[in-house]
Amino acid sequence: MKKQTHFSKMKILLLLIFAPAFLLAQETITGKVVIEDTGEGAPFVNIVENGTDNGTASDIDGNFSITVSSLPARLRVFALGFSTKMVDVATAGEITIQIGESTEALEEVVVTGLATSVKRANLANAVATVSAEELVGNTGQPTVDGALYGKVPGVNIVSSSGAPGGGFALRLRGVSSINGENQPLFIVDGVYYNNDEIPTGLRNASGANAGNEENSANRLADLDPNDIANIEVLKGASAAAIYGQRASAGVIIITTKRGKGGKTNINFSQDVGITKIANPLGLRPWTAQSVFDAFFTPNASDPAAEARSRAAAEAEVAAFNNAIRNGGLIDYEDEIYGETGFITETRLNASGGDEKTKFYTGVSFRDEEGIIRNTGFDRLSIRANIDHKISDIFDFSISSNYVKSNNSRSFTGNENEGGLSYGYTLAFTRPWVNLFPDAAGNYPVNPNYPGNPIFTRDQTRNEDATNRFLQGYTVNTKLFTNDQNRVRFQISGGIDYVANETNVYIPETQQAQAAPGGLAGFIAQGKNNIIQFNNQAIAVWDYNTKDNNFNLTTQAGITYIDIERNFVNSQGTELTPGQTNVDQSLNQTIDQFLAKERDFGYFGQVEANYKDQLIGTVGYRLDKSTRNGDPNELYGFPKASLAVNVANFDFWNIEAINQLKLRAAYGEAGNPAGFGDTFTSFISSNVGGNSGISLQGLKGDPDIEPETSAEFETGFDMSFLDSKVSLEATYYNRQVKDLILTRQLPGSSGFTTETTNLADMTNQGVELAINANIIETDNFYWNFGTQFYLNRSEITRLDVPAFAQPGAGFGTGLGTFFIQEGQPVTQLVTEIDGEEVQIGDVEPDFQMAFNNQITLFKQLDISFLLQWKEGGENLNLTRFLTDLGQTSDDLETEAGQARLNSTANGARFVEPAGYVRLREAAIYYRFPSDMLSSFLGETIEGIKIGVSGRNIFTITDYSSYDPEVSVNGGAGLSSGIEVTPFPSSRQFYFHLNVNF
Repeated sequence: MKKQTHFSKMKILLLLIFAPAFLLAQETITGKVVIEDTGEGAPFVNIVENGTDNGTASDIDGNFSITVSSLPARLRVFALGFSTKMVDVATAGEITIQIGESTEALEEVVVTGLATSVKRANLANAVATVSAEELVGNTGQPTVDGALYGKVPGVNIVSSSGAPGGGFALRLRGVSSINGENQPLFIVDGVYYNNDEIPTGLRNASGANAGNEENSANRLADLDPNDIANIEVLKGASAAAIYGQRASAGVIIITTKRGKGGKTNINFSQDVGITKIANPLGLRPWTAQSVFDAFFTPNASDPAAEARSRAAAEAEVAAFNNAIRNGGLIDYEDEIYGETGFITETRLNASGGDEKTKFYTGVSFRDEEGIIRNTGFDRLSIRANIDHKISDIFDFSISSNYVKSNNSRSFTGNENEGGLSYGYTLAFTRPWVNLFPDAAGNYPVNPNYPGNPIFTRDQTRNEDATNRFLQGYTVNTKLFTNDQNRVRFQISGGIDYVANETNVYIPETQQAQAAPGGLAGFIAQGKNNIIQFNNQAIAVWDYNTKDNNFNLTTQAGITYIDIERNFVNSQGTELTPGQTNVDQSLNQTIDQFLAKERDFGYFGQVEANYKDQLIGTVGYRLDKSTRNGDPNELYGFPKASLAVNVANFDFWNIEAINQLKLRAAYGEAGNPAGFGDTFTSFISSNVGGNSGISLQGLKGDPDIEPETSAEFETGFDMSFLDSKVSLEATYYNRQVKDLILTRQLPGSSGFTTETTNLADMTNQGVELAINANIIETDNFYWNFGTQFYLNRSEITRLDVPAFAQPGAGFGTGLGTFFIQEGQPVTQLVTEIDGEEVQIGDVEPDFQMAFNNQITLFKQLDISFLLQWKEGGENLNLTRFLTDLGQTSDDLETEAGQARLNSTANGARFVEPAGYVRLREAAIYYRFPSDMLSSFLGETIEGIKIGVSGRNIFTITDYSSYDPEVSVNGGAGLSSGIEVTPFPSSRQFYFHLNVNF
């Protein structure tokens, strides 16, 4: 017993003697991590003793202290958004470590919440990202949506107009709504961005059926693609659920360029280009015999009628022969669509800053002429983005953008005997009729149709002008920070103000206007204002365990959106000759649309990360909206996801595969009813001098609920050979519940239509993406990327008998979209022998894109993007009109004659709409830096020149201008029906880019 006590005392004595030696064997390194460009302290950077689990993190100012086992030691310094750095330390003491921002790392960061982000390697959803270089680095891009063609799997883009300034229907993973919003939610620097198509009143002169047939541009055209640094596409509800009941169609998050600390960089760019019609249909190869056959109708039962028809046909032949003798036939398609439009775009921007303030400022002006004389689009954009660090606790960012745009789109698309739409007039106009003005400026009457296309081109106007201001802001407050916890509070949001003016003018001398029963001139002046405000307040708590093996990020907050629309359209007919003001018209009407929408939401989300091996997320959002039947009822939208980075586990030993991630996600998002769908509409009336109101015939539903999109997504990501080759594969299944539909009602009901929740729908699809650095040498670099995606839809529940969706086609006579249980929502149906028959489906079988980037000798860049759409049909009603007018270019062929002799229903005009298109191609030369310094000194850092093209060629069996068509703009079931669109064009550019 005594021995044991004595031995215990000896151990304590030995420990006291040798403890200082053990302590002296460990060494403490202190210092500061700074950003190399600015010298600013880098907070929360990891400093780890290489080869061990011993590590720490820098504080809010970049300061750190770490005790290592011995010296010399090697430290591994790393953080998200920065390049990893190895630092050798020989002696104890204070050191300064500089780290540089990593472009590659920054591109790997993806938004996962309203105030948080995650490395792409840890992402549990198939979120696509598009960099500035991918978006606009190869060729001139007029609009953002048009620039996304072929660059994101799962995104179907269809041009609704070839007019300058665009017009696109953009769908993420198929049709998400039938009546409601099918375009995704756009968020630019935290500001909810308005993408309305604003009607002009043109339909009241042309006889078009609805405002979405007026060939308007969507307002995304106001955003300059060259200002964009990065785009993130949240394609489904599993990723977009945190954005609540405006996210059913997906979310596109756009981040514009910002400054970096250090030297001020100035960039100047000049593009010059031309645009030409991509696919003219051409003139029918007329002969005297074909003229006679076209306009003579045999009628043995009525000899007098046959004689009159023969005389008329012979008169046409005489006019044809006279035209041949006096200069030939007139190709009116070339006269209208044959202009060579000139394009210029000038850009100047500067960026820089110091450790406190960073800035990016830029100005650009694009002027684009159309392929029709007197059409065009111009856009002036001025941007200023500022980031300022007030203190170690507070910082803020602001994004300001002013845009002034002007658009002239003339008259194309659907009409009903307005004599204005070029496609209609060209379909019926004979090429031997001279419609050009005489020496006195008088335009001849078109004997074949109620309008002269040359008069329309020269004398009418269809214009709009927009002044737009966007202001976004973010304020960050760091509430608490220690080694394991970081708590911050963020307020962000912004305002989007749109002031739009439209102007439609048709002189009283226009043929249809001057005819008996005509309007005797038409003018419409629109004053349209949209004010959109959003704000959100979010608290974020980041927690790390001491060993940095487990990270927990929790966020919670509230969000608020307020939208006010005030569209006023003043119209006048029976104009005073030569006058262009509404007050100089005899009959005047004013149409005003007022709409106010308010959404309010609560949200919370928790993200957990264990050693970058297991990454899970759960979240929930509660939203209410004034567009719902009960504006105070909260609707919930959950989300959950899990990613398993198999290649990060200790057992993984396959060196060739450096990443293998399995992922699964589920989420729900919503889509409220349209404004006013909760109410039955009334109109003012005046009977015997007594004013009042009467039913308009539109029956609303006071109990209407938002559509709910519930999506399950699963897939995997793989990288091979040190990430030289990567593969992403995704399967999704999206169930849309409580679809809001509009159906026709019997007249006995007292209403014409009803809008309410009537159906369910599903979308299923597959997305694949492969990217490979095929060759990487000093003098040859080749990157190849390909995408494959398909979608299938089906109506799984319908509470009423199948019906033709109002406004989504031209009835079952010519063909329409038809809502039918068990069938795709994109089917086209016509009536044959008294029965509704599916004649086509506008949904493609699949789509692919092939992107190549090649660099030779570090100076010459070559790139091209090839797009392949397989399957899908269009309803070509342009061909229906040219057949009626006997002007189709193939009527001399056997196929043309067979079509003329068949029944004129939708089956006759459905055509395959697949294609292969060279969407983009470019060649650039970058001058060597030593050459520049020799001739220009150090003032100019880089010069790049190049040539490029868009829509260079298209291989297709489709017989009209473009297999991408949409008569109804970007709304609802719009794609796949063509009625005399503004033809698409191909563009070619010369580029000059100078960096100072």
